[in-house]
Amino acid sequence: MAVWYACGRSIGRTVSEMKKAIALVVVMLIACAPMSFAADSVCNWAASDSYPTAATGKLLRGVTNAGFGWIELFRQPTINANKWEGASKGVYHTLTRTLTGAAEAATFLVPSIKIPAESPACPLDLLSS
Repeated sequence: MAVWYACGRSIGRTVSEMKKAIALVVVMLIACAPMSFAADSVCNWAASDSYPTAATGKLLRGVTNAGFGWIELFRQPTINANKWEGASKGVYHTLTRTLTGAAEAATFLVPSIKIPAESPACPLDLLSS
């Protein structure tokens, strides 16, 4: 069996590494596909009557609000006519969305605790507005 070398490395080894990388990408795409279809309803889960669904929805909405609150820094100046007013609103909305998300994530075990939310409540909706 002949071993081919390219740039000092065995081609057989490189091909097997590439196959592993492609397999990992395919597995990740398959694993993440359901999330793309469930993204619209995840934020609505917090209003569910079922405890496990409401707790999970509140946790996910809180984590996404806390993690994506910084989007308001860029969103507010683009939707306001006055850019300075938009920048100050961006700082305000970033802080409130991030703190609200952290509070929701901290209290997810008691989904009946209602925490005032920014509008839109789901940070995924920020990308469409």
